[in-house]
Amino acid sequence: MSHVKIFGVVGLAALLLGGRATAGPVTLKIATLAPEGSIWMQALHDAKTEIEAATAGAVKIKIYPGGIMGSEKDVLFKIRTGQLQGGGFMGYAIGKICPDSEALMFPMVFRTYEEVDQTMPKIRPYLEERARANGFEAMGWTEVGFTYAYGMKPIDSLEALRGTKVWGLDSPMLMELFAAGRITTIPANVTDVLTALQTGSLETVFGPPTAAVAVQWHTRIRHYNTMRLTYAIGGIFLSSAGWNSIPGPHRETVKNAFSRQTELLNPKVRQSDVEALEYMRQQGVIPNEETPEIRAAFEQIAAASLEKVVDKTFSRQAWDLLQQVLKEVRGE
Repeated sequence: MSHVKIFGVVGLAALLLGGRATAGPVTLKIATLAPEGSIWMQALHDAKTEIEAATAGAVKIKIYPGGIMGSEKDVLFKIRTGQLQGGGFMGYAIGKICPDSEALMFPMVFRTYEEVDQTMPKIRPYLEERARANGFEAMGWTEVGFTYAYGMKPIDSLEALRGTKVWGLDSPMLMELFAAGRITTIPANVTDVLTALQTGSLETVFGPPTAAVAVQWHTRIRHYNTMRLTYAIGGIFLSSAGWNSIPGPHRETVKNAFSRQTELLNPKVRQSDVEALEYMRQQGVIPNEETPEIRAAFEQIAAASLEKVVDKTFSRQAWDLLQQVLKEVRGE
């Protein structure tokens, strides 16, 4: 066989094997909105250190923090075009990667952290299968936390909420909830909310406690209701192409490292929210305690708004599975 033919056969074999025999380390480029120094970034850094050590440098992680790669929408575009291999997401992208995960974030679904902890392991395989069908491999799920209502006026009933200037945040499901409850909302970009609170053009806003303190809303609001309105999750995801680029022997190592670090992150997120609520109270923000009446009222309007989002935002299959799991968890 001539040298030319030999070279051709070797070259073809290398292509069929993905070039792994001569290729250098695989670098996974991952972007996130989480700022440097945050607990989310620490988890990513810890996973990076673990992966690079465990694979002896065969898999390297490059992290782009603080939104330097753009919004989550921008990051998804860059993943699909191969500029990035993955992301750490806490908002918009989760609903695109795994729309059925939105079922868990529907208003009034979870009542306690205990329900969350018992439900997630049972529904996670289904969610990961749906993400995989959309071209993504889930490395680990992170907790964003429970959303509360904060106001310049007391929020102790549905009627009281209707009597305030309510933020129309970019959450289709909460907007459907408000519409079902005949709650008029005022749209505003999240970056404009603090100014709106300062001028009085908004009086009631929503979000996780840590985020509310981080953006200084606590300096303007005087009340919050202890009822948990929604629960939100995030996660670390690689594109299928990014996942497949990892040499087979190292894939379990990579996934286990990300999964372990996200599990270690969740209690830190919860503690941060507990501390944020305590800090608000120390600053004079008054807790309006949840009552059976206000919970019943919100559960009623949540049920009324369900048909507006099921089979649009998330599938009925996902909702039915979630309800089945919750019944088991609650012993109903």
